[in-house]
Amino acid sequence: MFDLFGKKRIRKLEAHITNLQSIAGKHEAERRALSNQIEYLVRTIRDMDQEIWNMSQKTDWNQQRPHFIKLQDDMTARKHAENERINDILRPQLIETYKPGSTKRLGNG
Repeated sequence: MFDLFGKKRIRKLEAHITNLQSIAGKHEAERRALSNQIEYLVRTIRDMDQEIWNMSQKTDWNQQRPHFIKLQDDMTARKHAENERINDILRPQLIETYKPGSTKRLGNG
């Protein structure tokens, strides 16, 4: 009788399943990271909306000013964090490009 699912075929399929599980794990980690980033952005927008609303409920600048300062400080912190993310991406490329004896140039992969 012909063995449709021989031991060799079963080992091959098990290896394939293990590989697919590994790939799925990587995608799950990426999905989780993106989900966390979306939650952070939504929370940030809600916080900004709340500060703007609080500011609108005040009758003069002296009462509004603390809310304005918080909005400005939060904006500055977000810009700084974005700058750091960009630096983390560019730093290795710049080091490689300007390393003594390097023939690599920016934009040439």
